[in-house]
Amino acid sequence: MKKSILLSFALVLCLLQQVVAQSKTVSGRVTDQDTGQGLPGVSVSVKGTSTGTNTGADGSYSIAVPSDNTTLVYRFIGMTTQEIVVGARSTVNVTLSTDSRQLAELVVTGYQTQNSREISGSVASVSGEEVALNPIGSFDQALQGRAPGILIQANSGQPGAAANVLIRGRGSLFGGNQPLYILDGVEITAADFATLNPADFESFSVLKDAMSTSIYGSRGANGVIVITTRRGRAGKTQLDYNVQYGFSTMPENKLKLMNSSQKLDYELANGNPYEWDDDDLARLRAVNTNWEDVFFRTGVTKNHTLSASGGSENTTYFLSGSIFDQSGTVQTTGLERYTGRANIENKTGAFTFGLNSTFGYSEFTNTSEANTGIATPLNAIRWTNPYETPYDENGNYTQMTSGQPNALQQLLENTNLRQQLKGVANFYVKYDIKAVPGLSVRTNWGGDYTSNENTNYIDPTTPSGASSTGGRGSLTRSYNRRFRVTGTTSATYATEFGSDHTLSVSLFNEVVTSKYRNLGFTGYGLGGAFENESGITPGTATNGFIPAVAGGGEESALLSYFVTANYGFKERYFVSVTGRRDGSSRFGANNRWANFGSVGASWIVSDEAFMQNLSDIFNELKLKISYGSSGNQGDIAPFQPRELYSRAVYNGVSGLVQNQLSNPDLRWERRTTFNTGFELSTLNGRLRSTLEYYDSRTTDLFLNRQLSRTSGYRSLLYNVGELQNKGVELYLNGDVISTPDFTWSLNANLTYNRNRVTELIGEGDNDVISGNYIQREGESMNSLYMVRYAGVNPDNGNAQYLTAEGEITEVYNAADRVIVGTTEVPFFGGFGTTLRFKGIELSALFSFVQGNKIFNNDRMNVEDPSYLWDNLSAALLNEWRTPGQVTDIPRATQAMRGGTTRFVEDGDFLRLRNLNLSYTLPSSLTNAIHLRRVSVFAQGQNLLTWSKFQGFDPEISTASPTGDDSRYPGTLTGAQYPALRTITFGLNVGL
Repeated sequence: MKKSILLSFALVLCLLQQVVAQSKTVSGRVTDQDTGQGLPGVSVSVKGTSTGTNTGADGSYSIAVPSDNTTLVYRFIGMTTQEIVVGARSTVNVTLSTDSRQLAELVVTGYQTQNSREISGSVASVSGEEVALNPIGSFDQALQGRAPGILIQANSGQPGAAANVLIRGRGSLFGGNQPLYILDGVEITAADFATLNPADFESFSVLKDAMSTSIYGSRGANGVIVITTRRGRAGKTQLDYNVQYGFSTMPENKLKLMNSSQKLDYELANGNPYEWDDDDLARLRAVNTNWEDVFFRTGVTKNHTLSASGGSENTTYFLSGSIFDQSGTVQTTGLERYTGRANIENKTGAFTFGLNSTFGYSEFTNTSEANTGIATPLNAIRWTNPYETPYDENGNYTQMTSGQPNALQQLLENTNLRQQLKGVANFYVKYDIKAVPGLSVRTNWGGDYTSNENTNYIDPTTPSGASSTGGRGSLTRSYNRRFRVTGTTSATYATEFGSDHTLSVSLFNEVVTSKYRNLGFTGYGLGGAFENESGITPGTATNGFIPAVAGGGEESALLSYFVTANYGFKERYFVSVTGRRDGSSRFGANNRWANFGSVGASWIVSDEAFMQNLSDIFNELKLKISYGSSGNQGDIAPFQPRELYSRAVYNGVSGLVQNQLSNPDLRWERRTTFNTGFELSTLNGRLRSTLEYYDSRTTDLFLNRQLSRTSGYRSLLYNVGELQNKGVELYLNGDVISTPDFTWSLNANLTYNRNRVTELIGEGDNDVISGNYIQREGESMNSLYMVRYAGVNPDNGNAQYLTAEGEITEVYNAADRVIVGTTEVPFFGGFGTTLRFKGIELSALFSFVQGNKIFNNDRMNVEDPSYLWDNLSAALLNEWRTPGQVTDIPRATQAMRGGTTRFVEDGDFLRLRNLNLSYTLPSSLTNAIHLRRVSVFAQGQNLLTWSKFQGFDPEISTASPTGDDSRYPGTLTGAQYPALRTITFGLNVGL
């Protein structure tokens, strides 16, 4: 027995000696063919194994190889992959050239980073440089027109206001439609974008189909936008400073109003309601106030960003700080933001540690918008008579003749302030298990913390202070905070076997928890010089100044298990599979868990032997196809399926009142998507294109279903419908001219999306009607449902309408309503061009929307002659007055009918979204002054808009920028704060 053990031990020693004798160390340097400089971060691996390393800051590397027959593979983004047999050499230097095929780039999908050649799903990438210096408070607006399939509508021009974002159409009637946002692996909220600095972002990946989004399971139905922040690179420290200064103005108002003489003449022709005499008329005609000039101003934008990056081969860092200050074009509105970021990564042996963190503080000063309130300043520019002034001869606020509040007083004396503190951070650890080559484990834990402190002060002397608080004034203070924790732990095994096979399998566990709390009070009886808590009259049980108090909170959690597998054969056939199981606290006891998954395949056709003769035309051609499902739980309250009670007080006695019925069967909306298309690179990589077709269906739609009135409840949320979005996306990007000194490039993207309600379950004909909107099977969601306006009878001045059968009538009947269009956008996209000549660069980006309708309620309010007391549209100067007169405006004595197509307008527009001109000093000059880079630039945002819409801005997505009425978009209710026209000048210095 002992002899056997000794013989075995000796045999093992001999084998180990042989292995050691055969293995050796190979070192070398990888350089760029064009510049001759070393390339840091190049992947160097032993073919057929998981053994590998990366080049250092100067492009050097060192790796142990098992034998002289070893083949080393050198890979780098944008460069042609090299495979070299080591042979007897101990030094192997390699030169990499630019890859004209341009498809071999890395794409971050949140949980993984993949080579785009392998991806079978639909992913659009946008470089962080494209939006870094756009002078916009909320960075999502800067993505407009830059990628197919993603519709971004500003909806509000208030500094810091978030945009409305839709990826491949609206997929829910009553649930959320906003995509999921992931920042360095942590879920964040769109409403808080204004407290993040876009200059810190490296890239955006827009995940559009189920193959890409199913890995996010119950949260991915509306698409996912993955944001990756900037990282440091090995090398000496690099400092960058950017400064911008500029101005903002309001766009042209195409809804023309009456001037003083026109309004007075109109009043006289319609009964002289104020009983003006000749002296009054002479005095008032001498006044012609432009209320836009009273409320609007030239806004100012200032932006400073300082960053530092660098590190060693093992430790890299990126640090930044920024100050952003933008005053709005409406007086008193604006955004001040202060942010800081620290990203650090360290590699120690088999361990990789990293920390990504950002902290920000913002102050938003807002004004009321998207409503029909008479005291709202943005309504006053329409409704206040032009023969009145904001101040009287003594400098006091004017009391308006019509009884309307002086909205300038409301704007200047009352305040609406929100102070936000935000922090997003994640820490990750990765360990490469040496005992099992190719196996690694990683855990990533991060948090998104947001707190808002709101102050709303109503001065006792203002009209609202007099009417709503009995002349006492009020101070409302509220505070809320949300803390969301995302923890993801994974194990990944990647291997190559044979000579043609690659396989990567990952197992994940994820936990997402969210806690929200709020509290507040409203105090009355303000007096003295204090506009804060010190000015509130102390309350007692008898003096009537008891503050109103409020408070609440909610919690939710998501537990997930999922797996991904990616297989490749001969580096041209790829198959991907994902599966995920989610458990959510938001749903009923019978449906807490659900399964989601996808499968996809891609084929690099250009690598086939039969394509070699066409390689000059098809530098790279990839076909792809995928199918899968993902879910939606957005806008579903954490306690939506539960029976809820609230506290009530009656006659001094506390009790409980039921305010919500339970629905234990409530479950996720599920969106399944089929996607197919191709990606093409041709003309030696100068032209790149993508064409995709998708068919997406949402089942188990959230819908408020009417209950029996005897139950005491009007409705309850159920899963009772289906919705379809299908369409085509086209993307083109190419260099028309490409020389060492001059480049002219063009890009364009177009999306067509057809939205249709395929099933509604309910009583009767299943139609769901709300105001001017209808949800009907076979039609687009949010279709406008109105009586068609047919003009004016020239004989009597009566308005004319079309019956449901198309016959002309003077009788308005709601039963004659028909579908007249949809507010959903079917066509949208963008196109742009860039010209570069030596250090000069000029670029322009346009975006467009076509085919949707807008109900212009703002216009209806100033075309209603019964509002004679206030200012009116100049269109009413053409109202019918004498028999035989041909006009489109009926007689003033006829009742206004709002639910007609008279106020429905096309939402089409073409906008010059961004224009940028820059000049970069030549390196010979910057080197002489010991600077790495110096450039100056000027850019404009929203400079020109071509549209027939009668208003400030046709870019309308919802009736309310807060999303309260987002289920029925496409209505301009009133009080519009349009997108700003901004011009800035800047300087970029790199050291």
